[in-house]
Amino acid sequence: METIRVYHSLWKSGLLVAVCFGFTALGIFLINAGKDGIVAWLATSFFGIGGLFMLWLILKERITHTPYYMITDDGIIMNSGFKTCEVHFADVECFFLTEVGTARGKTKLIGIQYKEKLELQKYKDASKAGRAVRSFNKRVAGSQEAFPADGLTIKPKALCEILNERVNSN
Repeated sequence: METIRVYHSLWKSGLLVAVCFGFTALGIFLINAGKDGIVAWLATSFFGIGGLFMLWLILKERITHTPYYMITDDGIIMNSGFKTCEVHFADVECFFLTEVGTARGKTKLIGIQYKEKLELQKYKDASKAGRAVRSFNKRVAGSQEAFPADGLTIKPKALCEILNERVNSN
């Protein structure tokens, strides 16, 4: 099978960067207008750093042709910008779509249902804080691990179907 490369959507990511820079500009305006409250400084810092990170991620993906997700015959490789994670299809029972968030804003995720022995081993190998996070993820998202499926060049449902096809062919 062919290797599939999935990138962040330029339109959606560009819109997010524009919103972040808009809030940053508003924060700078408030600070310059004498409203130097902690909220203005925090908003400026948070949205400024977030906007720069997203811009860097988009530019890095497009200039170096490094995809966010690369689906191979053996697994899926996720390049988050800071580190690279790989999930092997041989370790996975199935992938499924899930949503996390409130009614106003939900994030689509692809949950990973590992084979029972491996899932138990991952839980045992985790630190005390890691176990708490894994338990929380299991209650909220339905799996210990998941990865984002929003804002990509492929629809979440299609991505999930491709991943399950690769799991079944392994």
